[in-house]
Amino acid sequence: MSPLPALPRHRVWLPAAIVLLLSACQPAAQAPATASAPAAAPIPASAPAAAAPVHRLATLPDGVELRGKLAAAYGWNDAAGQQLLMLGERQDERAADGTQSAMLYAAQYTLGQGKPRRQWMLSDGVERCEFDAGAGFDLDALSFPDLNRDGVLETVIGYHSTCTSDVSPNDYKLILHAGKAKYGLRGLDRQGMSWLDPEHGLSSRLPLPTDCSPQAQLALQAKGWEREFEPPYLPGCYTDENDFATAPPAFVKYMRKQWFARMRELENSWIKRQQE
Repeated sequence: MSPLPALPRHRVWLPAAIVLLLSACQPAAQAPATASAPAAAPIPASAPAAAAPVHRLATLPDGVELRGKLAAAYGWNDAAGQQLLMLGERQDERAADGTQSAMLYAAQYTLGQGKPRRQWMLSDGVERCEFDAGAGFDLDALSFPDLNRDGVLETVIGYHSTCTSDVSPNDYKLILHAGKAKYGLRGLDRQGMSWLDPEHGLSSRLPLPTDCSPQAQLALQAKGWEREFEPPYLPGCYTDENDFATAPPAFVKYMRKQWFARMRELENSWIKRQQE
């Protein structure tokens, strides 16, 4: 997909230096890696329909390729067999030319019957950023629903990326995979939109949106809030729902609900960090 256009905010952007990647990659020729991650208790699959529990994995089996550093891995069984989700992050040191890159990798594998079979792979991030590059998975946004009730779990992952020198919203994406099909909501999170003033308490540059339709974003901005952000790039909103035009209706309904719930949680987390 094409990267989001430069946003009219108080930061300096050099589009030619920033490349946002989001593509399905072919299996790499390098040898598969095995890595460790902190073990955790089983987490329930977040699903409207009953599904098997999803477990955090401590290691990757042979045949599962790791790119970057292992951020987390999860395993479960569903009607399609034994499944594994791998999440990898790579934060590069600043290069000789002063630029910096930060990349994310995610992939789902089906295990058993010999070598693990990769169902899909996602790569995204920031390359050759002349400011501070950052990218990371939002593990609290992970969910494994069975939205179409076919016994096969979908995967929903959230992550952020940025190339900036100030405190301002990150690019944020919430991506759903149903088999090899991919659907996403892409926009901005709420970092830097609310702050605590010692004299006046909590202040906000822009209220937390509850509707990201073009009409709702225009109506919100028309109330007189700061004009450094313009629809469809209001902090806390995604740009559109175009990916879901041919998807089952349950998909966009679920993802819309997840987006707004996560934006509120991120807003509260940002405010809490200012109190520490």
